[in-house]
Amino acid sequence: MALSPKARLKRIDGPFDADNEGTVVDARGTLAQIVDGPAFRHLVYIDLRVTDPPVYRGSHYHEEKTEVFYIITGRVEVQLVDLDTGWTGSLTLTPGDKLTLLPRLAHRFRALEYAQVIEISPVPYDPTDVYLFDFTDP
Repeated sequence: MALSPKARLKRIDGPFDADNEGTVVDARGTLAQIVDGPAFRHLVYIDLRVTDPPVYRGSHYHEEKTEVFYIITGRVEVQLVDLDTGWTGSLTLTPGDKLTLLPRLAHRFRALEYAQVIEISPVPYDPTDVYLFDFTDP
């Protein structure tokens, strides 16, 4: 599936790349370098659990904020809607996936299995830049 130009998906599960992002696994454990560059101002740990019926986290977009999500464990379904083009899509993220979402890309997440996720942003959290989005009628 082709992604919206406002979404970038990258695997961070191999040797360090040109962005100095990558993973080293040895007898000591795993080191994953997710971001290497300008300082970030927002770091969040998200614990997603499978529920019955399924529930989503998110269901919003931002006018200003760019977000980066890195999957540590589990499988996560992400639904996306580009507010400017009308593009819609969904994808399944697995450990080692790094998803960057630009402004005006509505998003919501649900666990397909227990998952741990890190969210990173270059700007502090601003509650006035969170706009609810109804995914039932994109």
